[in-house]
Amino acid sequence: MKKRGKTPTRRGSGPPSLAEIPFRELVDLDEQLRGLREQYVNAPPAKRRSAAQWAHDNAHASMLMARATGTAAMVHPAWHDAAASLAIDPGFAPAILTVGSIEYQYGRVEEAMRLFLQLTTLPADTECLAEIIDAAGDFLIDQDDAEHAGQLYAAAARAYPNVALYYVGLGYCLAEAGQFEESVEQHRRAVALEPKNHLHLNDFGYSLLQAGRLDEAEEVLQRAVEIAPPNYAQAKANLDHLRKIRSEPR
Repeated sequence: MKKRGKTPTRRGSGPPSLAEIPFRELVDLDEQLRGLREQYVNAPPAKRRSAAQWAHDNAHASMLMARATGTAAMVHPAWHDAAASLAIDPGFAPAILTVGSIEYQYGRVEEAMRLFLQLTTLPADTECLAEIIDAAGDFLIDQDDAEHAGQLYAAAARAYPNVALYYVGLGYCLAEAGQFEESVEQHRRAVALEPKNHLHLNDFGYSLLQAGRLDEAEEVLQRAVEIAPPNYAQAKANLDHLRKIRSEPR
């Protein structure tokens, strides 16, 4: 990765954009963001969180409006609102996810990972934390970056070992790297935590299939089919695929 050089010289009188400066520097350089951080640094946690939520929701609304009117910028039309939420509350998980995603799309992968990994240091009772960390992992996977996604899921599993979702994500990333046996063990941990989750059973069965453990894969996928709701067809599709493989002459 290329080292970042000097901060580029800006033209005009507008505020610097996330395209030019990472958030950790921008929050000190930009007068409005610096003011927000100073204003709320000693505020009661509930007040700080409420203000961060408002700023985050406002940024999301601005993004939707820009998309609807065809004026959306490359990544985010209201970057200042997105950054404002994190300036107000550095521990607000939705803002960490949003700004981390923006950093990544501007090519600052290390900055993005610094923010995403910060999620794994938040209290375990943080609202929707598992879903937010998983959203960050999904984002990285969507960017064809299973390596960094795996690092995030591994850190989350170490920090919160009783959350099955992190083992599922890590198992997927290991399989993407061709580490099928390691993937099986991560999925096995997820199922041990949530044995009646048909999604985890399906993923576990498929990981066994990838690892060539066909007998156990068929047993697990059959269990997934039996407990899956009628509108979930993936487990049945994987089971049929497995049985087709087993019926073909070798």
